Amino acid sequence: MLNPCSLRITRHFSACSSSASYADTIPNLKIGKHTRVMYQGFTGKVATVNAQQSIEYGTNIVGGTTPGKEGEHLGLPLYPTVEKAKQELKPDATAVFVGAHQAAGAIEDAIKAEIPLIVAVAEFIPLHDMLRVRIDHKYALCVSYRTDETLTQSRYLPC
Repeated sequence: MLNPCSLRITRHFSACSSSASYADTIPNLKIGKHTRVMYQGFTGKVATVNAQQSIEYGTNIVGGTTPGKEGEHLGLPLYPTVEKAKQELKPDATAVFVGAHQAAGAIEDAIKAEIPLIVAVAEFIPLHDMLRVRIDHKYALCVSYRTDETLTQSRYLPC
């Protein structure tokens, strides 16, 4: 079995326990029960299930967006654009639940709306899309997670 501490992928991040623990990063992110979270792709199947579970867990979900739709979903406000949702909901974070081919655009919308924390869960986002996000927005960070049958490792790659 491969020792995760020997997988120092970049000089900034490590799976090794000798660096700061996950618990040490939470104050830096300033997340907790007070964190106002919105969803992009809110009316999709995966986002709906995740939002329901998150609400049951106690996450402060304040609403979300789906292009071309407005009203309510799960009893929460639904907006057609990230910009409008940002103005009305004042989120601290956004969860991006869109298909891989839409993920870069959704991330860019959240960056342009100046949402402080963006969490994208799409798999198989084309590399050239994430490079475009990195080139256009200098503070972007690509995070990839790879799992196969013989090796599990996290890779944190500055784009």
